[in-house]
Amino acid sequence: MLAKTDLKMRYQGSWLGAVWVFLKPFSLFLVMNFVFSHLFYKNNPTFSIRLLVGIILWSFFSEATTVGLSSLLSKSHILKKIFIPKWIIIISATVHSALAFIFNLVILFIFLIFYYHKIPGLLQLAIFGVYLLLMYGIAVVFSFITAPLYIKIRDLNQVWEVLLQVLFFSSPIIYPISLIPANVQSILYLNPMTLLIEHSRVALIDNDIARTDHLFIFIGIFIPCLLGSIWFLNKHSKNLIENM
Repeated sequence: MLAKTDLKMRYQGSWLGAVWVFLKPFSLFLVMNFVFSHLFYKNNPTFSIRLLVGIILWSFFSEATTVGLSSLLSKSHILKKIFIPKWIIIISATVHSALAFIFNLVILFIFLIFYYHKIPGLLQLAIFGVYLLLMYGIAVVFSFITAPLYIKIRDLNQVWEVLLQVLFFSSPIIYPISLIPANVQSILYLNPMTLLIEHSRVALIDNDIARTDHLFIFIGIFIPCLLGSIWFLNKHSKNLIENM
């Protein structure tokens, strides 16, 4: 219910309303596609759809982490009046972003099937679902750690905006990672979005499955990070109300 309310309140009074859920990532896609597909990637017939996949996934990650970071402070008026577990507030903020992301996924699959005539197999769709869950999980882990810190350190949102720009250009969204030298690729893969975006493209566009050992290693790292973020949130949630 909190996520549903956030989604309604966000576009209240706006002429286009929830249409902005589509317009923001697709306006970025149109600009990027016009510049790069005509100037640099004329001979790559799948560049546009690969770019669209990258931008939609990145928009979800960027949105979910940003609202997750400020979720507790933005709901301080509720937390001061009634007791609500802090994790519910954070999850509701990220679910709100996930709801908007689902609408964009529908548009993505329309482009994929009717314009590019690419229909992923059931196994590839299932693997893609795993990537989406991991992407959402990363946003939750990030939010569990930064949301309580943001109440004490108000500069975190500005720092994260800058880091998002760095992560955007260090992720293979605009460019194919194959153009990057092999020694630099290993550095780019330190950014978790690199693996998730690249493997999602393989599943959706190439109708194939990327290296599963990378996926298992990723999950093996993610699980302790999730448990650690839960511990961190519980530890730093005791005196948050007094600091708001």
